[in-house]
Amino acid sequence: GSLAVYRRKDGGPATKFWESPETVSQLDSVRVWLGKHYKKYVHADAPTNKTLAGLVVQLLQFQEDAFGKHVTNPAFTKLPAKCFMDFKAGGALCHILGAAYKYKNEQGWRRFDLQNPSRMDRNVEMFMNIEKTLVQNNCLTRPNIYLIPDIDLKLANKLKDIIKRHQGTFTDEKSKASHHIYPYSSSQDDEEWLRPVMRKEKQVLVHWGFYPDSYDTWVHSNDVDAEIEDPPIPEKPWKVHVKWILDTDIFNEWMNEEDYEVDENRKPVSFRQRISTKNE
Repeated sequence: GSLAVYRRKDGGPATKFWESPETVSQLDSVRVWLGKHYKKYVHADAPTNKTLAGLVVQLLQFQEDAFGKHVTNPAFTKLPAKCFMDFKAGGALCHILGAAYKYKNEQGWRRFDLQNPSRMDRNVEMFMNIEKTLVQNNCLTRPNIYLIPDIDLKLANKLKDIIKRHQGTFTDEKSKASHHIYPYSSSQDDEEWLRPVMRKEKQVLVHWGFYPDSYDTWVHSNDVDAEIEDPPIPEKPWKVHVKWILDTDIFNEWMNEEDYEVDENRKPVSFRQRISTKNE
């Protein structure tokens, strides 16, 4: 039968997840860390866990509205969804929120206002500061890409433009690259599939094939009867085909490498279970 599971229409926040008591209580470590490391920026108006959860929702909504798939010439490449899911003390979410509070303080803002069109440019600048902070604290590295020589020259030039536009770099030294890009063989079939990636209580987070992580969806565990498998330890560098880059440009978000992996013979390969969403 078909799964009672629907892909989200965009990459905005999964509000129910962020507002759930379980998530809110898990933001404790983040709140405590901010109070220690960003003391002068948060002490005047110390945030609660709930305030932080609400701010994350606003940041994710702004990312989607300002830099999502529908935006022509976005000013910025979306921050990876997994940065927002890293709740560790001193992890990516701590640095995202710390940089946001610091920027708010430096601007003399009384409050965050991510829905206000007149504040658009400032909010974009805030995201650029957040990205810089993530990179400086080793919470984010952009790909350094090697193109396999037999990629058609015209396509290779197009790929290089895309890589630059999305803060990636490319290298001619195969051994220095984080990603090796192979030609795409169109023999792949286009069925819809998903991969369960995380479980929280009775909810399962599912990832949709060839959609970015911001489209991942929380579903009831009754609707997806599957084991959550540990992600395979990726062979560094990643071996992925060209659509990994082309789709990054479409969604303005670096795509999930696992969806595009190929083996030595350039055949698509998958190391984790994929569940087809087609009606049998």
